[in-house]
Amino acid sequence: MGALEQIIEQAISKHAGKSQVKQILSGVVKDVGELTCTVERQDAPSLYDVRLNAVDDNLESCFTVYPAEGSEVLVAIIENMKTEAVVIRCSEVQKVKAKIGTTELELDTDGFHFSRSDESLKTAMGDLVAEIQKIIVVQGTGPNVAALSGIKDRINQILK
Repeated sequence: MGALEQIIEQAISKHAGKSQVKQILSGVVKDVGELTCTVERQDAPSLYDVRLNAVDDNLESCFTVYPAEGSEVLVAIIENMKTEAVVIRCSEVQKVKAKIGTTELELDTDGFHFSRSDESLKTAMGDLVAEIQKIIVVQGTGPNVAALSGIKDRINQILK
């Protein structure tokens, strides 16, 4: 083999060693947890502890989409290690959660949950309605307690 051929072969070998095969796999979600899920694949081994976020840790700030069990997902393999994977898309959503510091928003079939530190929007709205219901008007028309109770029920149906 000539010197030129050896140089070309070395260059190709060097470049080939740096390239990585990127893999996107599909499957069906089973067993969704707080940080990870299991993905079953057709005619292939299941993927366990598939991350829902870039890292599987309780983060101070994050946006997490929880796929519904039985939904189809696309999973990216991280650094070509099948034991390290992350959900990148799902066909059905069970829950969405956003967290920035002490402010949280959660949305699922039960409704919305907004909170900041130890305060929730549902509790604050309920307290507001309760205090308005206590208002006594000496002259004129007081608050419609029945209507306010209905409003409180409607708020409770939206917020959890």
